[in-house]
Amino acid sequence: MATPKIPRELRRLQAIEAGRQRRVDSATRKEAQISWFIREVSDVINKTMKQRVRLATELVRSKVVTNISRPVTKITSQSGRVIRVINRSVKGEFPKAETTQLMKTIFGDVVDMGNGITDGYIGTPLDYGFRLETSRALDRSFLKRTFYEERSKVIKILTGPITGISNPSSTIGHD
Repeated sequence: MATPKIPRELRRLQAIEAGRQRRVDSATRKEAQISWFIREVSDVINKTMKQRVRLATELVRSKVVTNISRPVTKITSQSGRVIRVINRSVKGEFPKAETTQLMKTIFGDVVDMGNGITDGYIGTPLDYGFRLETSRALDRSFLKRTFYEERSKVIKILTGPITGISNPSSTIGHD
C-alpha cells in the first residue's frame, strides 16, 4: 500500500515547527552553558583570590622575618664569663634579634570567611612583639611598617589579571 502524499503546505508547517523546536533546544543548551560558565568563573575567582591572599600573606611574613633578623652585637669579657650586648636597635629601626625568639614566632594565617571573603593575618603570639609593635615610647613597629613597605607588591598580587578561565563563546551553540 502506498503512503499518502503529504500536502505541500503541511510539510512547510512541519518544517517550521521542527526549526522552532531546534531553536528552543539550542537556547536551553546555551542557557545551561552560560549558567555553568558563571559558576566556573566564580569558582576560579574564589580559588584564585585564596591563592593570592596566601601568596601576599607569605610575602609580608617572610619580609617581616627578614627585617627583624639582623642580630645585635655581643661582646665577651676577657674571662669569657660575661657576655654584653651592644648595638641594640634604636627608635625607628626594626628590632634586632638577640634571642631570635621573636623571629621564630612570626606566623602567617589565611582564613576563609565565607561568601568569597578570604583574610590573611600576620603576627606573633609573644607579648614582647605586641609591645614592640604598639608602644610609641619604643617605636619599633615591625609588622605595620613591613606591610606598608610591601603594600605596592601586595596590591599587585591581589589586583592582577586572573587567568585560567576559558571563553564560553567558543562552546555555546557548537555541539
